[in-house]
Amino acid sequence: MPPEHPEQPRAQPVSFSDRGPRRFLLAAIAFLCIAAASMSAYAATPPAGFAAGQTFHVEGNSSLGAVAGALYAGHFIRSEPLFKALVVIFGGQRGVKAGDYYFSAPQSLPRVAWRMVRGSEEQVPIKVTIPEGSTARQISAILGKAIPGFATSTFLSLATPSEGYLFPDTYFFNKTTSPASAISAMRLLFDQKISTVQSQVAAFAREEEDVIIMASILEKEASSSVDRRIISGILWKRLDAGQPLEVDATLAYGLNKAGTKLTTADLATPSPFNTYKSQGLPPAPISNPGLPAILDAVNPTVTPNWYYISDKHGAIHYAKTYDEQLANENKYL
Repeated sequence: MPPEHPEQPRAQPVSFSDRGPRRFLLAAIAFLCIAAASMSAYAATPPAGFAAGQTFHVEGNSSLGAVAGALYAGHFIRSEPLFKALVVIFGGQRGVKAGDYYFSAPQSLPRVAWRMVRGSEEQVPIKVTIPEGSTARQISAILGKAIPGFATSTFLSLATPSEGYLFPDTYFFNKTTSPASAISAMRLLFDQKISTVQSQVAAFAREEEDVIIMASILEKEASSSVDRRIISGILWKRLDAGQPLEVDATLAYGLNKAGTKLTTADLATPSPFNTYKSQGLPPAPISNPGLPAILDAVNPTVTPNWYYISDKHGAIHYAKTYDEQLANENKYL
């Protein structure tokens, strides 16, 4: 009679040969994972011949695929698929932002993707030097030459009311700098610089506005501080005596004829900037003075001279009387 509970067959241990395929499968998966990670890490590194020092332009409404292809072709990334995947991860449906992306040095693919999602252009700064005594018109031309596409006419219309207060210095702008932001930077620097000599300006006991106007004239009349201070003394003395300043530079500014010889007709032209006919200072600065000229305006050298001329070499000749002035004109002009 068979037993009520027949004995179940015992499970046999897996032999080494049975475990082989499973181990092989796990090893293959691990290898593929490591290989995929290595390939991704490699793809994320900058490509050989990365276009360092170049700017990459992204048009508005560009497709992600078009941007990825252009980046790959331009040697900015190694992998188009990885770039597209990271853009989606970083920005979702926002995609990349239009702009001009500057690459000063090789950057990883994740960094490139992150910047374009965020619109971080990191443009190379443009060094612009504004010489002391430049007018708003001259500054407009300098910026127009240095910054591609700069709106010079807009700058001039916005900057002219700030003539005298656009501090001449070296600035670092970028190619998207607007006229308003350039003016703001120059006005801000003026405020910072004038604060360093505020005590001297205040001690001179004249309105700051008049000091800036005088400094703007001195910038056009002489290049050395020694001459500027002597001329400062002469012009302040003329003002106090109620005499016209008779400065060619103010009339030239009013007629927009800087750098050209004035005619007899010019000298007869009615204008608030014609200091041959109008007494007192002109109504506004005629240039943008630097700090040395501002200090020269408030530190005039007292001399017996009432007149001066500049010869063709830029040397200044002084005279105590009008007859001496005429003699100098005949000799040096």
